[in-house]
Amino acid sequence: MRRKVGALILACFLLFVAVSNLTVDREKLERWEDINYWKDYPRRAYPSWFSTFRDLTPTVTLSPEVSEENGTFVYRFVYNHRASDKPNDVRFYGLSRQVKVEISVTRPDGIEVTLYRGRPVSENMSLNVNMKSGVESQISSVFGLSVESYVLRPPAHLLFIADASFETLKGEYVFEIRSPEPLSPQMQVIGTCYGLMGTDSKGRDLWVGFVKAMNNTLFLAFFTAVFVVVLGVIIGMVSGYVGGAVGEALSFILEVLMTLPLLPMLVVLVWLFSTQGLREQVQINPVVFMLLVAVMIMGKLAKTIKMMTVKEKVNEYVKAAEIMGAGTLWVLRKHIFPPILSFSARYFATLLVRVVALISLFGFFGLIPGTNWGSFMIEAMMEGAIYGGCWWWILPPGLAMAVLSAGLVLILPSGEVQSVTIG
Repeated sequence: MRRKVGALILACFLLFVAVSNLTVDREKLERWEDINYWKDYPRRAYPSWFSTFRDLTPTVTLSPEVSEENGTFVYRFVYNHRASDKPNDVRFYGLSRQVKVEISVTRPDGIEVTLYRGRPVSENMSLNVNMKSGVESQISSVFGLSVESYVLRPPAHLLFIADASFETLKGEYVFEIRSPEPLSPQMQVIGTCYGLMGTDSKGRDLWVGFVKAMNNTLFLAFFTAVFVVVLGVIIGMVSGYVGGAVGEALSFILEVLMTLPLLPMLVVLVWLFSTQGLREQVQINPVVFMLLVAVMIMGKLAKTIKMMTVKEKVNEYVKAAEIMGAGTLWVLRKHIFPPILSFSARYFATLLVRVVALISLFGFFGLIPGTNWGSFMIEAMMEGAIYGGCWWWILPPGLAMAVLSAGLVLILPSGEVQSVTIG
């Protein structure tokens, strides 16, 4: 029953990994570190599902109702604002620089504000950036506002005020784009909520960052654990079976590896094999990094494999095979490798969890290439996510590691969980 539960947990985790990747655009994954790519996204937004439980504005994308009036194409967007807070921005997409447009909005109180008139400066326009002067001049004129009262407020906030008290005006806002030629516009209201996990101070979608960090962490951890097991089995079997000068040399190397302090040595090795990239990010070939980690932590496994090989080597059936002329590779493959394979598989299951933790630790200190759970969490700490109560940023990586750990440990037979020490 225990192993079935573990297998079910692992299956659910793998399904979660697969589904998570299907929900994320590949371009966003590739450009997670590109700050300029996220400049049009809301900053420090709450997760979108927060708007269900709290009085917050979700981010919504609207498609227009299209009509034609006297040869002019009219694209009408109806936005119903229900929250007490105000949207952070309103953006219009699919415009044309060659076509003059008029963008306006009719507020719930009947006041009509002309946001923009003329040729668009770009195909995508922001109310805060491209329509600032129009909003400020008209709204301040209607409510008799002084410059000092709104100069520090974004134009989007100003558009949604009820009166000079700056309270939010709830109700139906009708945005219109008028154009002499057909367009394919869309409008997006940037609220205080966005995506499954919100955004950071740079506007990056945290769900995209979590998925990218998960992919990189699992990739590095899995292949590092594979390298550890492969190197440990090969070196352990050779040192235990061959003996002589070769065996003694390998045994000496294993003893040295087991006595070296893991973290300081890895820090030095990563520094030697890496370069400093953009924004002071460490750049190191992932294969080189995985091999460095594998060599440093495979000592205990190799020594255990050596002891198992020595024990199997003295069995009578091994001696009989050698007397009958069986070669070294045949003996290792037929008689010694099978019990070692079973042990190595159990060792791999527990090792993988600890390598995930080690990868995350290195990411936490910026000593690993790319985004991973460690770098994801240190960014959260640097932006005050812990003290700011942003648990949705901190909890997912920890919960994912816990689920992976539980699944791998439970699939091992009771009483056979091997103690795997790193460092």
